[in-house]
Amino acid sequence: MIPALEARCQLAKLCYTDAMKSLVRVAGALAFVLLLVGSSQAQDDAESHLAQVRELILHADYDGAIQSAEAGLSRGDLTAAQHNAFLEATAIAMIANRDDANANRVLNTLFSRDPGHRLTDPDASPRVQAAFQRARERHPEMVNVELAHQPPLLSEREAPVLEVAVSQGADAVAEIRLAYRTLDGAFARVVMPVENGVASGRVPLFGPAQQEQVIEYYFVAMAPSMSPLGQLGDETEPMRLTVPAQTTPTGDGVGNVLEEPTPPQEEASGSKWWVGLLVGAVVVGAGVGAYFLLRQPAPSGSLATLEF
Repeated sequence: MIPALEARCQLAKLCYTDAMKSLVRVAGALAFVLLLVGSSQAQDDAESHLAQVRELILHADYDGAIQSAEAGLSRGDLTAAQHNAFLEATAIAMIANRDDANANRVLNTLFSRDPGHRLTDPDASPRVQAAFQRARERHPEMVNVELAHQPPLLSEREAPVLEVAVSQGADAVAEIRLAYRTLDGAFARVVMPVENGVASGRVPLFGPAQQEQVIEYYFVAMAPSMSPLGQLGDETEPMRLTVPAQTTPTGDGVGNVLEEPTPPQEEASGSKWWVGLLVGAVVVGAGVGAYFLLRQPAPSGSLATLEF
């Protein structure tokens, strides 16, 4: 009995050990899968991806930072500012890795997209700051940004919506500024965010509705640092749009002309009661005066004295 019991206990121990090993292997595999999913979700957001690149640079993993930054540049959801940030991080990692030739190539691309770009890290090493300064002073040829615009056709008086498309170089443009003026005034400016390569803005109308209005305007494409990259029209030769006068007919067939309201008519009787009262008082006063003027004076004399 005892040897059989010992054999059973030994078998139970072996089964328990195998089960625990299998459980550990399953837990490890599950943890690895969760780690991959978490890393994938982190990189789904461009800002999180950029933060990961900067973390790699901070820990001196320059090769990993360059590889991750180049993968970030291939994303299709980057804004102009994010694209430039990935270029900056790539150049910093290459400078730290002593790869000056490729760093200069990346810096030329960065400053051709945004001539006014400034380092996001004010505490960057003197070597990095010097490399960025030299690249900025080389003034590389700017990226070609082209704008396309079709003036709207207005059949009635309404505030026009002006739309412009970035037909080339859209990934370098952060915003478009619309400059417009009416009534020979100074140019006002409206910031128009770019969405899917298109920006639009509405111009308000001023002046009398019965007169046509001429709007002069032009567009300027701006980099993230607010450096101009291209424009369509300018202050000396702006584009022009004529807004027609309002012609909606009123009930009498006349144009939409505002008229002063007719003052209300006073009632024929009872509206000036004080006038009648004053006239009556004058008539009564005149009658009383005539009475006193025209009456006969009373005879004057004294009573006779009778003597007996």
